[in-house]
Amino acid sequence: MQYKNRGLRHELKYIISLRDYYELKTRAKVFMRHDEHGDNGRYFIRSLYLDDVMLSNYNQKMDGWNRRRKYRIRIYDLSDEIIKFEIKDKYDSCISKVSDTVSMEEFKSLVQGDYEFVSDMIISNSDEGKRKALRMAYIDNATKILLPQVVVDYDREVFICNEGNVRMTFDMNLRAGDALGDIFDPELVTVPAYEEGCMILEVKYDDYLPDFIKKLLKPLGRWQSSQSKYAMCCIAQANYLGKDVF
Repeated sequence: MQYKNRGLRHELKYIISLRDYYELKTRAKVFMRHDEHGDNGRYFIRSLYLDDVMLSNYNQKMDGWNRRRKYRIRIYDLSDEIIKFEIKDKYDSCISKVSDTVSMEEFKSLVQGDYEFVSDMIISNSDEGKRKALRMAYIDNATKILLPQVVVDYDREVFICNEGNVRMTFDMNLRAGDALGDIFDPELVTVPAYEEGCMILEVKYDDYLPDFIKKLLKPLGRWQSSQSKYAMCCIAQANYLGKDVF
């Protein structure tokens, strides 16, 4: 499925309990397998979200906009070996994501709002048009001025299924941190962004969802949610760290 020449994936979200997690995990193992990355498909994610000075993305989410864009810099297990700059577009219940790997020097420029290196790249075409996320952000930054807003931490466990290209993720221990901190610092102060004992289940797939996964998810229908980790962590910042949320 495509929109404006960009591939789209369906995304379902559910708020589940620890009991739901163990039951779903046990049943998922029969049909799915753990992601090859991490320890038994589990790893730690830290994202630094960018937004404009008016927190437009946060406010669009809270106002119920069905189409919006998020910008983030993501690392895994606090390692600086792979630093991803990502843009995630939301189209109703579907998503599209573009991602570029950036160097430490480029990362430092991005968090300072300095996109000069992207301008140089575009002029020289040194990337041959391949670094799409950076090119898109350069255009957006010209009018929005994108700056760090909040750190989002969580542990993720991933199950995958080739049929339908399904990716099922259990995101737990959601926490928020100050965007001015060092995202590579294991001692970065963070605060809880969701109630204890709950976690977020996300299911992403291409054109169809296999029947056995539909059956797996059916009892969770009433727990389906559209909550955003970014928005939840912005609220946590306001509650615990004294940050303003518009």
